[in-house]
Amino acid sequence: MDYNHLAEQLIVNAKPPKRTEIFNRFSVYSHGEHQVIFYLFKNSGKPIVPSDISKYTDTSTARIATILNNLEDKGMITREISREDRRKILVSITDKGRKYAENAHNEFMGHTAAVLQAMGEERAKEFVESVKIFLDLALSLERDKQETNSEMEKKEKNG
Repeated sequence: MDYNHLAEQLIVNAKPPKRTEIFNRFSVYSHGEHQVIFYLFKNSGKPIVPSDISKYTDTSTARIATILNNLEDKGMITREISREDRRKILVSITDKGRKYAENAHNEFMGHTAAVLQAMGEERAKEFVESVKIFLDLALSLERDKQETNSEMEKKEKNG
């Protein structure tokens, strides 16, 4: 099998502008303010510090601070000093933020569910499983590549 040809087909199928919009819609919900507000929504009621958000999103603490400033300005979150440890700032989602997250989540899930339903049960299940496998393997290969590059850099420095 020619996997390079298959990879080319995948890219060609995803490239037309309208199709790119679909991928961008998925991307919007997994980055920046959306990702932070969804994290806070899912973890509401728990004490959350900015460093927890940074770790979850794999985003720098400086970027998280900017995102939190924006969300606070929009009335979606509040920040307060921890009563137990005055060095910690606790982040909470507001009712406005909760409503926004619920609406955005419901809209996204409704649209995604409609597409999966249009595919039919069998194809939808296969598609979801295939995407999971694809992403897991891509992530694993990326980690392997980073480890190899890191080892090569160490050898060059020591060698």
